[in-house]
Amino acid sequence: MLEEITKEVTAALLRQRPEKINKTQYGIYSTRELELLYSDSKKEYEETAIYEQDRLLGSAKALAAYIKEELRRRENPTGDKATVRISMTGGQFIADEDFREGIASYNRINSQQWNVVKKFLNQPLNHSQFLEFFQALKPSIDNFHDLYQSFSAIRIVGKSELVSNPIFIRGEQKSGIKCTYALEDGREGEEILPENFSVKVPFVKAGETLYDIPLDLIYARDERDCLSIRVICPTFENIEEQAIIDEAKFIKNETKEFEKLLVLSDF
Repeated sequence: MLEEITKEVTAALLRQRPEKINKTQYGIYSTRELELLYSDSKKEYEETAIYEQDRLLGSAKALAAYIKEELRRRENPTGDKATVRISMTGGQFIADEDFREGIASYNRINSQQWNVVKKFLNQPLNHSQFLEFFQALKPSIDNFHDLYQSFSAIRIVGKSELVSNPIFIRGEQKSGIKCTYALEDGREGEEILPENFSVKVPFVKAGETLYDIPLDLIYARDERDCLSIRVICPTFENIEEQAIIDEAKFIKNETKEFEKLLVLSDF
């Protein structure tokens, strides 16, 4: 008897509980009404809206295309409350900053040539390592063959030791850095090596814009009296920052129809 009464009371309570209810959600700038549906399995109300996952894209170009399509689907012709942030590692788009919706991002993939330059900057290299570094940059060096002939001169005569520290020479028949070295048979040789060269490399993989990177060379004697070369570029950080700013400008230009879209170079 008691069991039947309990079932009737429970059924009556369930009939009184609404299947759907509304609640107010507070965003950063505004509010909106959400519909909640009661879940019998969880014994609680849940949002009926479908939760979207953040999208991971491959490039700034793909992000620009996503922005235009996402704002079109959201019927947001001005880009109001939408934001793009470009950082040192990539970029992110938020279609609705108010409720943190429509999020897409990409992790920047730098070009192979850019990575080679960045990896070897400020690293002391022996002659063989420097030649490998130089050959890896062949597609980005206009006068590669002439420069390689100069850089490889010491290697051609076999093992050698520097007789004196390299010195700058200017105003002579040939400008550069003079390296005087001892040959295996005791004779001395002398070469004038370039003190700098430049490379033109894309910032990102499949990038169309090339950036001119001037590279200075510091020659020295290592602990074995062999040639050591350090590659430096005092302006590399500025060039990299400009490339990121250019990436933000590209996205801004591609999405200029959305006058309220906020595009930030965030670094």
